[in-house]
Amino acid sequence: MIEKVLPGIFRIELPLPDLSLQSVNAYLLKGKERNLIIDSGIDKQECRKALIDALRELDANLEKTDFFITHLHEDHFGLAPELASNSSTIYINAPEAAFWGVHDRWAEGFRHGEKNGFPREELDKFIRKTPDFLKILPLEEMKNAVEVYRGKSSSREGRLQIVGDGESINVGEYSLKCLATPGHSSGHLCLYEPGKKLLFSGDHILETITPAIFLWPGEENRNPLNEFFESLEKVNALEVELVLPGHRRTFQEHRGRVSELKNHHFHREHEIAAVLESNVKSGKTAYEIASGVSWHIPLPWEEFTTELKWMALAETLAHLKYMQDQKKVTSKLLKDKNGEKEYYFLLTES
Repeated sequence: MIEKVLPGIFRIELPLPDLSLQSVNAYLLKGKERNLIIDSGIDKQECRKALIDALRELDANLEKTDFFITHLHEDHFGLAPELASNSSTIYINAPEAAFWGVHDRWAEGFRHGEKNGFPREELDKFIRKTPDFLKILPLEEMKNAVEVYRGKSSSREGRLQIVGDGESINVGEYSLKCLATPGHSSGHLCLYEPGKKLLFSGDHILETITPAIFLWPGEENRNPLNEFFESLEKVNALEVELVLPGHRRTFQEHRGRVSELKNHHFHREHEIAAVLESNVKSGKTAYEIASGVSWHIPLPWEEFTTELKWMALAETLAHLKYMQDQKKVTSKLLKDKNGEKEYYFLLTES
């Protein structure tokens, strides 16, 4: 589906086969000399055909088109490496390029999962098949782009270019300012057009979906939920007349949505505290806590796929990290017959 949002700006709704989100938005901004696509969809045949057909209908030449990727999740970045021409630039963020630019990034995933209570048999099967997305990531290009951005190399190779907070990208009559909004991912970027008061929000703010906030293996030094709250405040301070999100329709009243998102996470924190309060002495692993809180999935925990459980674990760990830093919970490494596991305990006022 193609929707003309404003002169020279088109929302292209792309299918996400086999994913509960069902669709993702790509935005085409047409300029006289260069075009810009904001997010590219997933590397699946149905999505690829829908995007190519839309670009053909809109008379957008890929040889004259650049890509801006709000964050490096497969539904937003998947098609960009394939569709970008040799003359194209793919704009990405530094934190995620550095994170994904490590070849054995998921090697520690098994230990991370076991430590947090994930059943070994499920974890083994999941790690072995996950994720195909890593195969399409231009890892060497990412490493080089990060080196250039950090001033450690002067030789730019490939199509990737790092952009950061405050940098501008001009397309036609629009001047887009990059906004660092970490939280949903470590380097998430929004684009803000101050003259038109437009916010391309990626997955930072969505109207009918709550962006998942994850803590992944190798990110233990992050506090992603705290980052998310700070990013919400950053966007809350902007004058915005229209939000163009990564999923679903465009919307207004961004400040009301910011308030709703905060309330959602405060409710999740209360749920986690309630689970721990019923196990004050024995504590709970993050996996056990995840199984005891509510998720917006119409299935009992036992029927969650392994992938859904893995994501629920990552969300729960993000909340536990936030609560630890706020001195609301503590954790201990305890041994059992299968090795060491991390157990969380609620801290109560004496």
